[in-house]
Amino acid sequence: MLFERVSSTVCSCHEYRMRASQIIYLSLLCYMPLLRVKGDASADLASAEQAFFTWHEQQAPEYSTDAGSKAFNDRLADLSMGAFDADYFAVEGFINRTQAIDRSQLSRQQGYSYDIFLDTLTTFASNYQWRQFGALNPVNFMESFYLDLDYIIDIAPFDTKGDYENYIARLEARPKQINQIMDRMHEAIRLGTTYNLVSVLKVPGQIAEVINTPPVQSTLFKPFNETLDKLTLGQTDKDDMRARGLQGLRGVWTALNRLKTFISDDYSYHTRGTYGVGGLPSGGSFYRACLKWHLSLDTSPPQVHQLGMREVDRITHNMQKVMSRQAFQGTVAEYYTKLKADPQFHRSSADEILKDFRNLIFNRIYPKLPQLFKDIPDNKVVVKPLPYDGPYGMYSSGSDDGSRPGTFYVNLRRPNETSTFTMVSLTLHETVPGHHLQYVYQAAAKLPSFQRHIDYNKYYAVPYHFPFYTAYTEGWALYSEFLGEELGVYQDDYELMGRYGDEIFRACRLVVDTGMHYLGWTRQKAIEYISARTPMPQAEVEIEVDRYLTWPGQACAYKIGELKIKELRQRASSALGDKFDIRDFHSLLLNNGPVPLKVMETIVDDFISDQGGNAHSGGPIVG
Repeated sequence: MLFERVSSTVCSCHEYRMRASQIIYLSLLCYMPLLRVKGDASADLASAEQAFFTWHEQQAPEYSTDAGSKAFNDRLADLSMGAFDADYFAVEGFINRTQAIDRSQLSRQQGYSYDIFLDTLTTFASNYQWRQFGALNPVNFMESFYLDLDYIIDIAPFDTKGDYENYIARLEARPKQINQIMDRMHEAIRLGTTYNLVSVLKVPGQIAEVINTPPVQSTLFKPFNETLDKLTLGQTDKDDMRARGLQGLRGVWTALNRLKTFISDDYSYHTRGTYGVGGLPSGGSFYRACLKWHLSLDTSPPQVHQLGMREVDRITHNMQKVMSRQAFQGTVAEYYTKLKADPQFHRSSADEILKDFRNLIFNRIYPKLPQLFKDIPDNKVVVKPLPYDGPYGMYSSGSDDGSRPGTFYVNLRRPNETSTFTMVSLTLHETVPGHHLQYVYQAAAKLPSFQRHIDYNKYYAVPYHFPFYTAYTEGWALYSEFLGEELGVYQDDYELMGRYGDEIFRACRLVVDTGMHYLGWTRQKAIEYISARTPMPQAEVEIEVDRYLTWPGQACAYKIGELKIKELRQRASSALGDKFDIRDFHSLLLNNGPVPLKVMETIVDDFISDQGGNAHSGGPIVG
C-alpha cells in the first residue's frame, strides 16, 4: 500500500504539471472573445454556452456519452488532485467571457439562458473553497461506477470496431482513476474531512459482490459476447478485442480489490466522529453552502428546520382528518403500523410489484395527463429492479431521441416490506408527471445543450460541482404527487394516506437533515423522528438517514421546491383569473428545464405580465 501511495502521488504531481499548461490554454481560450470588437450578443452567448458544454464533456466523459456524444468515449473523468485547480481556472475564464456579453441585447428567452448559464458557472467557482470536503470522498454506498454496471453498458455504443476500442480504453483507464480516488480519500483523511462510517460501511461488501464474479461472467464483459459476434469483423480482430477486454477487466478487478482493502482497513478507521458535517472544520459554513447549492436560495439551517416542523404539523392535521373518516382512534404512527401489518397491502413477489407499478403508469396515470398537460412527448418509461440496495425508487433519464428509454428503478431487495398504498405517490414522483415527464419535455425543448443535459453525477462533490438545480428538479416531482389528487389518481383513503405519508416524509427531511448536520442530532434520533411520523419500514428509514448523512442538504430541496412552485402557481392564478390555464403554466415550467428558483420566479412573473396580469411578489417560502 505504501509503495502504491507514493507512486500515485508522483504520478499526480506529473499530471498536475501537465494540467498547468492546459489551464493556460483554457484560460486564453475563454478570454479570447474579450480581445475582439463587441459582436452580436446572441451569437456570443450561444458560442460561450457551446464552448462550455464541449469543455464539460471533456471534463466528464461518461456524462458526454450519456448525452449521446462519441467524442470522448475512450476517456474517464480526471479525478487527480490537479483537476481541482484546472477546472476552477477554466470556469473563471467562462465567467469572464459571459460577463462581457451585453445582456440587454438578448431576447427574453436568451436572457433566461444567460442568467442560468452565469449561475451555473458562478455556483461552481464560488464553492472552490470547499473542494477539500465532499469532493475528496468520491466513493460511498450510493455512488461509484461499480454500483450500476448495466448503466455503463447501456449508455455506450457497440456498433463499430472503434466503439469497442473506446470501451477497452476505458477499461484500461479505470485502475488509474481508482488510484486517483484513493489519493483523494487519503487527502480527506489527512485533512479530517471524511465521511461518517455509515456512508462507507457497505462499500467493501458492494465491491466484493462485483469482484467475486469472474471477469468473463461480469456485466462489463457482455459486449464481448453475442454483441461482438454480430459485428462485421474478422475473427482474429474479435479474438484480439476479447482478449484485451478481459485483460482490462482483470486490471479493474485488481484495482477494485485495492480500493476495497483501503476502505475496510484504512479509511473506515479515520471516518469523522460526528454524524453530521457540523463536526468538520468550518462544518457549519460548509453545510450552509451545501444547502444553498441544492435550494438555489441562501437560507439558514434554522429557518429550514422550522419550516419543516410547520409542514410536519400541517400534514399531520390532514392525516388526522382521513383517520377520523375511518373512525381510527390511535396516533398516526399506530395507523401506519396497522396498515403495514395488513396483508391486503402487500405482494408476495418482486414480479408482482413490478407489474403493479407498470399498471399504475400506463393504465391509471398516462390516460389522465391531458387534463393538466398539453403537447406531451411520446417517449415512454420502463420499470426495472434497482441493481443495488439503495433508495426505494429512483429515475434515470434516457436519450433525447428515445432510443434508450427513461428508467424507473425500484428497490426489490425486500419485496415483503413494500406497502402497496405507498406506490401511487412514488410512481407519480419518479415517472409521470414527475421526473420522466420533466425529462422528456426538457429533451424536446429547444434549449442550449448545457440546459438539456444536466450532469446528475458527483453528488459527493457538492458544493464544488455544477448545480443540478435540485429544488426545481425534485420540487417538481413532489408537486407531481400533489397533482395526483387533481388528476384523480388516488383511488381511496389508503392511497391518499400513502401520499400524505410520502409528503410528511419530505417535510421530516427538512427537520432531520438540518438536525443532524447543523444541530447535532444523532443518527438514531433522526431514525426515530421519521419512523414515528411516516409509513416507511425501519430498514428503509435507516437507508434514507444514511443518505442524508452522505449528501448534506440534498433532501431539503424537495419540499422547498414544491412550495415555491405552488406559491408561483397561486400567484399566476390570482393575477390572471379566468385567463389562467394550468396546462400553459405547466408547459412554462417544464419547457424551460432546470432553473434556479429566482429565475423560475422571473419566468412566471413575465408570463403573468404577458397575459395582462400584475405579478405581485409573495412572501419568502422560508422565513
